[in-house]
Amino acid sequence: MVDHAWEVWWSRHKYHILWLLGATLIILITVRLIWHPGQRTVRALGIIGFYENNTAQTHSGSLSALSAHIQKLTTVSPQWFSVNGNGSVTDTGYDPPAANLILKHHVALVPLFINTGGNSQVVLNPLARIHAVDTLVHMVQQYHLNGVDIDFELLKPAARNGLSLFIKLLARKFRPMHKTIAVCVFPLVGVPSSVNAAYDYRNLAANANYLVMMTYDHHYSGGIPGPVAPFSWVKDNITAALRQVRAHQIVLAIGMYGYDWVDNGKPGPAVTVPDAAVANLLHRYGVRAQYNAFDSQNQFTYT
Repeated sequence: MVDHAWEVWWSRHKYHILWLLGATLIILITVRLIWHPGQRTVRALGIIGFYENNTAQTHSGSLSALSAHIQKLTTVSPQWFSVNGNGSVTDTGYDPPAANLILKHHVALVPLFINTGGNSQVVLNPLARIHAVDTLVHMVQQYHLNGVDIDFELLKPAARNGLSLFIKLLARKFRPMHKTIAVCVFPLVGVPSSVNAAYDYRNLAANANYLVMMTYDHHYSGGIPGPVAPFSWVKDNITAALRQVRAHQIVLAIGMYGYDWVDNGKPGPAVTVPDAAVANLLHRYGVRAQYNAFDSQNQFTYT
């Protein structure tokens, strides 16, 4: 009797059950494809803060600003170290209170390492490259760093292969240590080859965790007035970078400053004005900033 009742029930409802199971399977497959397309991991948005120490030349609120916004950051890259031409490294302002604050909040500490005086020798000389790599490994351990951000600027075009090799050597040491390697690069579009030729995006990204694309100073202090980072120029550079580097390996660096040019019909030099100082400047001269929609930039003039 029980078996017969079950057979009757199944004959009446089997198509509904099969339809429901099929629909459920389709939904599960769709969710899988949305959240894991091509087996790729969905990554959260990372925000890197570039930190300047409190000095007479910089905004005095650096540490307090860092403290106020530390919860919003995934990484902090202070400018604390300089790599010399022979591969040695100079401490130019390691800040223990800032370092302790960063590490206390479990935010990655990945300081900038600049090339002293814009020297290319550190990557052109094989012995200097090896010495610099060994020194960086030692400093990461000594200062409990999560990694390094290689900010080598003003490199000669001839340093292209040397820089890529330097990052490759660094990666061999850092990968077993699970440390981060970032590399600051100049944009590919609208920049003279004398400035950006040393940066082989594809080879650098093959060994670095991410590239920091410095999309600013399209107009610079020594030139004629104009937007520091016009939207179309930034967009073109993102497009160009994506042809060579995967999206999750690109960090878009945003300049938080402008320039104050004297309107005398000649190029600069112009005074650098940090964003934090703009409000006082507008108030002092009783003017308003005007939004330039074409360049997606604010600008103003005063007498």
